[in-house]
Amino acid sequence: MSLGQIPKPASVGGRGLEPGENPNVRKALLTAAVVVGLALMVLLGRLWYLQLLKGEYFRLLSENNRIRLVDLAPSRGLIFDSEGRLLADNRPAFTLAVIPEDVADWATLTRRLHNLVGLEPEEVAKARRAAQGQPPFKPVVLRNHLDREQLALVETFRYELPGVKVLVRYQRAYLAPRLASHVIGYLGEINQEELEKSNRAVYRMGDWVGRYGLEKSRERVLHGRRGARQVEVDALGREIKLLKEVPASRGADLTLSINLDLQKAAAKALGDRVGAVAALDPRDGKVLCLYSSPAFDPNDFITGMTTEEWKKLSDDERHPLKDRSISGMYPPGSTYKIITSAAGLAEGAINLTTSFFCAGQMPFGRRSYLCWAYKKGGHGHTDIHKAIRESCDVFFYKTGLKLGVDRLAKWARAFGLGRPTGISLPHESPGLVPDSKWKKKRFKEAWQEGETLSLAIGQSFTLVTPLQLARMTAVVANGGMLVTPTLVKTVTPPGGEPVPAPEPVKTRVPIAPEHLKTIVSGLSGVVNEPHGTARRARLPGITVGGKTGTAQVVALKFEKSFGKAENVPWKYRSHALFVAFAPVENPTIAVGVVVEHGGHGGSDAAPVAAAVMRAYFGIPEPEPPQPPQAAQPKPKPQPKAKPTPKAKPQPKKKPAGRGAGA
Repeated sequence: MSLGQIPKPASVGGRGLEPGENPNVRKALLTAAVVVGLALMVLLGRLWYLQLLKGEYFRLLSENNRIRLVDLAPSRGLIFDSEGRLLADNRPAFTLAVIPEDVADWATLTRRLHNLVGLEPEEVAKARRAAQGQPPFKPVVLRNHLDREQLALVETFRYELPGVKVLVRYQRAYLAPRLASHVIGYLGEINQEELEKSNRAVYRMGDWVGRYGLEKSRERVLHGRRGARQVEVDALGREIKLLKEVPASRGADLTLSINLDLQKAAAKALGDRVGAVAALDPRDGKVLCLYSSPAFDPNDFITGMTTEEWKKLSDDERHPLKDRSISGMYPPGSTYKIITSAAGLAEGAINLTTSFFCAGQMPFGRRSYLCWAYKKGGHGHTDIHKAIRESCDVFFYKTGLKLGVDRLAKWARAFGLGRPTGISLPHESPGLVPDSKWKKKRFKEAWQEGETLSLAIGQSFTLVTPLQLARMTAVVANGGMLVTPTLVKTVTPPGGEPVPAPEPVKTRVPIAPEHLKTIVSGLSGVVNEPHGTARRARLPGITVGGKTGTAQVVALKFEKSFGKAENVPWKYRSHALFVAFAPVENPTIAVGVVVEHGGHGGSDAAPVAAAVMRAYFGIPEPEPPQPPQAAQPKPKPQPKAKPTPKAKPQPKKKPAGRGAGA
């Protein structure tokens, strides 16, 4: 081969191969360079995307992991009695909570909490369900009312409990628990259904809301307004810096018209008996006393009750949770004779000179209607003053018969019976005022005249509450005005001045002043004149007016079948009622008392009203009568000492047990 025939070396990349250079190596290096270049371009593009296009988004995301909004629950408004004595306060308490987004392993956390503080798995599951639908950084309550020992354990092992927090919250404390439990009421933890229906800006899971009494009816005023804190937290969720805060605003304070001294007097006078007392100022309707027996301790609802404790309370046959002062309904007995008197005078069925003869019974139809004094032969000739004073049934039988059921019903309603009083408490009963239409609708039967006789003395279908009795009495005491009872004197917003409650609604009852004067005179005679039925309601220096009532629960014949009164089972005994007002000349208090199955109005209910009025007027309680001292046995005479010879006679010894000068 000639020199010109030798082939030229191949070139790569436009450059010829050097002598001894491997073409495959050169290709591999070139490929690697291209791949690295492309990877760098992708990485740079991604950095450009993250830093420039999405930089703000990821900055906010980082801050959200570092910055949290902490909810601040408000404390409830305080409640005071009329003299400024604290009835409902707030005390600090510890709540166990969890922040859901900080929990990676719920099973482990549940097990640790169970071992540490006895938290049941269902309690944790309930908290997880409650957390649904709210931001994951919001704490959810696991358990309220941690005790000191549980608090110490949680704080000791906090690093093993990711997401678990101890919150300091205020819990309700009732300082006169059994004296005003039905008026003030109690709280309960809000449930999921209530939360869904409520304003989420106001309520959160774990909040406490009113369940009864004023706590319920004034919930919006007492609850307060939520606040919030914006804080910076570390990797463990601990707060390290406060960024911004909007303080929570406490609820408004309530000052009530009830007086704690009167509540105490009512509680002491009723003792263990079942019943209720209502007292108000007849001039403006301010409630001075509202007490129901037996009472309960509302603090038990805050600290929590066991299933057994709740069952015992709810199954108690005396029903301590029932507010008898506004929801207990009773036949009015002879206190209804105030209505019959007013209706009879106003409608012209009787006048000041009307006199009926009472022989102890009144024949009507095929039976005789007895007067309570039938064993004494009745009351004889009786006008309205004597009839009210001595509670003559025959006089009111005849008056009621002249009036008829519908006119009696009209005047009962005019005096506030048969409908709620309008007091700002839940669960008030309306009572019942029957008329001919009511019976036709209820029983599909016509009203019978014989039923009117029973109605006229308060023994028919009529039902009243103790507060309605006090309100009815106030109409007589204040000159014919039906007032709406009010409990709240002032509402004081946080940092503000007390705001008086609106003026109560008053309605004029169309009864002539001279007729009211006649009724007042008779009611004064009930307490202060001979033969009056409520002499045990007298007060020193104060003229009291009142009316007794004894309402049968079963037929008199059935009650008599047990023989002596003490043999009658409690549930079959008559209710004792009494209404009163004082001073008669210018009344400032009207009272209604019911003692369930208590016996007689004059002997059992009147002393309760007297005790409340003594507290109102500042009259000391009468000293209990001292039991007569037992007769001391005559000392045996001591034998005379025989004189010794030439000795002076010994003096006689004094009788044993008696001192010198006795």
